[in-house]
Amino acid sequence: MLPVLLAALAHAAEPYAGVEWRPLSRADLAWVEEGRTSGAGVGELDGTVRPALQAHGGLWLGERVALGGSVGVARLQQTARSQDVWRQKHVGVVRPALDLRLAFADAAAQRAQPWLLVGAHVDVPSARDTSNGYTEDEQQAADRAATTERERLGGFGGRLGVGAEYPVTPGLSLGASYALEWHRSFSYGDDFASVGQWLSGEASLWLIFRWRRR
Repeated sequence: MLPVLLAALAHAAEPYAGVEWRPLSRADLAWVEEGRTSGAGVGELDGTVRPALQAHGGLWLGERVALGGSVGVARLQQTARSQDVWRQKHVGVVRPALDLRLAFADAAAQRAQPWLLVGAHVDVPSARDTSNGYTEDEQQAADRAATTERERLGGFGGRLGVGAEYPVTPGLSLGASYALEWHRSFSYGDDFASVGQWLSGEASLWLIFRWRRR
């Protein structure tokens, strides 16, 4: 029964792809000026793993339900060598995000289609510091520091908002949305714990390509 249902759903689904643009604001500039970025260049609020212009794609599962998402990647690696001694260090984040759009009306030519936007994301971190010149104690200290960095860069969150898109041509739409964005990060050690949360309202512009089935 399930394979038949999935096959019918895939046959009815319409793929879409596009870009979402979140313009740089004075708040972004103030955030950098005040030194509130992660310092690693790959964190959630650093502007690399979640850039101002981000590609996305997915499927319309009928006239009023769309499921899509995006993947952000940021990684910084440094390798140093002096004679026979080398050191390699890296930090990175992979950020998969999933969005569900629930339209309030069927799509129609020359009419905007409003929708509810519900999304979730997770920041999957990586960090490593190795060297053939480290002693055993130095390598253990580097491993502990890398663990702390991974905990600091990791996190999860979501967004909730409304938007609409207007069909310019049968396969191209322009849209806009406004959503509350929430992100939570945390790190801990033997004698400390730190939890951070970020909540803000954010407007976006959308360019959407939709491949309609005849």
